[in-house]
Amino acid sequence: MMNKRNFSITLIILILVFVFIYFKSPLRANKNYPIVTGTFIQLDMTQNWNNDKWKNELNYLKNNKMKYIILTNASQTKGSTTDTYYKSSISGYKKIYGNIDPIELCLKNAENLNMKVFIGPNFNAEWWQIPADNYSWLNSQIERSNVIADELYKKYHSKYPRAFYGWYFPYEIDNAKYTKTSQFKNLANAINIHLNYLNSKKERLPILLSPFINSSAGTAKQYSSNWQYLFSKTNFKKGDIFCPQDSVGSGRLNLNEVNSWYTALRKSISKKPGMLFWANAENFDYINNSSVPLDRFLKQLTLESPCVDNIICFSYSHYYSPNNIDKGFNQAYSYYVKSGKLPKEKLDTPQNLSVAAVEKNKFKITWSSPKNTKNLCGYEVYRNNTLISRIVLQRKYGGNPKEFSKTITDVPPLNENTRSYTYTIKSLGFSGNASKPSNAVTVSVDVIKKLPNLISKNCKYTLIPSPHEKYSDMNLTKLTDGKYSHVNSVKNSAFVGWYNEPIDINIDLGKIEPVQQFKVDYLREPIPWAELPEKASIGISEDGVNFTPIGLLRIPSIPFSDRNGSKYPIYFTLDKPLNARYIKLTSVTKPNCYTFIDEFEVRNLYYNH
Repeated sequence: MMNKRNFSITLIILILVFVFIYFKSPLRANKNYPIVTGTFIQLDMTQNWNNDKWKNELNYLKNNKMKYIILTNASQTKGSTTDTYYKSSISGYKKIYGNIDPIELCLKNAENLNMKVFIGPNFNAEWWQIPADNYSWLNSQIERSNVIADELYKKYHSKYPRAFYGWYFPYEIDNAKYTKTSQFKNLANAINIHLNYLNSKKERLPILLSPFINSSAGTAKQYSSNWQYLFSKTNFKKGDIFCPQDSVGSGRLNLNEVNSWYTALRKSISKKPGMLFWANAENFDYINNSSVPLDRFLKQLTLESPCVDNIICFSYSHYYSPNNIDKGFNQAYSYYVKSGKLPKEKLDTPQNLSVAAVEKNKFKITWSSPKNTKNLCGYEVYRNNTLISRIVLQRKYGGNPKEFSKTITDVPPLNENTRSYTYTIKSLGFSGNASKPSNAVTVSVDVIKKLPNLISKNCKYTLIPSPHEKYSDMNLTKLTDGKYSHVNSVKNSAFVGWYNEPIDINIDLGKIEPVQQFKVDYLREPIPWAELPEKASIGISEDGVNFTPIGLLRIPSIPFSDRNGSKYPIYFTLDKPLNARYIKLTSVTKPNCYTFIDEFEVRNLYYNH
């Protein structure tokens, strides 16, 4: 019989073997909390990276249990010019960013670390302007991508066979641009041109698509149905990857919508046997174009993980890596990877908050750093307990050092009930935790006094230019009918909308009247690109030809926390009335955005007789 000593030795050996197998096995990787297994890297960020920089970057990723890298745009086309990040033999193509070859450096280090790289062959930025129905344009871009993919495969695959793992399809499809079955049919044809070419050249590797979502443009069911149709028409095979962006960082999807959209999209891919379903989680915030604290990022992973086979992100290398930002983000995420929870170190409070009037009802807010800045990634500014600004440590590439400031300017909204605002500041940690608030400072503001006599109701007006066809005002009645939207959404029919153009709205009061107060009811809804104007002004005229400018509208600051639809009624009141028959609002729309208005009012103190 085995004596006690031999039994103990055998037991210890068995335990050690089990521990070794466990820590090397999928069982260990299959945690009960989600982590990302890869990241996108845009090659423009790496233009000055040498081999050591790449080695460091991939080690950061590897240490956080990542194994996939998606390199976007090995080449990029603009007009008739194609620039490459590697030295190409294709006639007319020009290498950019010196002699360093970032693709080779990535593949070499990935090969050493047993990591897998997807490469996007080519991207043409005209994609964002080209209509979805222009299938001949897309097909021509695919033909170029095919030639470049062939060159990339011949140049790198035999040299780095374990690292060069797959292809990235660079054209990002969304449900605002692609809405019709015919458009998805043409898209399927373009994808098949790519897949069939790679097959014919024996260069077919797993391919990854990463479309995005805009919940204001349609329903999850509609988008899922369109993708199901596309999958039925394409030559995808086992191991190919459908990896939608969660669109939370870009503001096109709210956190509370994530699970339902991925659940719907999961149904579309279930009809394509062998195809994998991943999520692409966004770890940035479009409001301030900065790295998002980790608590929100982990909420995204938690919501997505029940629906998908795997999660990668856009982009750890850009927003969390010590190569490009303060190491605190990586330290906090690494702590989570190891423990399943975020570090919650106590933060010191900012000091010496002061608020000074820059001009009437406009304030400069300044403060000092806390005594101890350890674990601090930024500051949060509150007005009456509403988060109005978040200042976050900036990235080396893609950031703006001037934006990490302990000074902001605030233009608070004015209304009929608020006589003062109180400001406080909190320190913000990498995990999303915050300090206690600073000292509070209260300032007085003007109260809006709504004048009693509405003289513009149901008056005729002209519009230059015409509104967008989806948000039209065909009978020229909506803006003066006194009917306000009951829902703060571009989908509400009370709103009239214009895209990307300055607007003139000219109300004819019917006769010369004393005018004193003007109110424009704007909508701000960021997901469908509805924003307040860059500026707006009022002009008046007695003859409708010669207008006298009388002042600018006061455009308020948008709170950082305002992520959904909100109305901003903006008043302009004269000290005394002026006579006019025609009232012109000139409103300058922000570039690539919409302006939405449901009412434009003109008021005075006098009642018509």
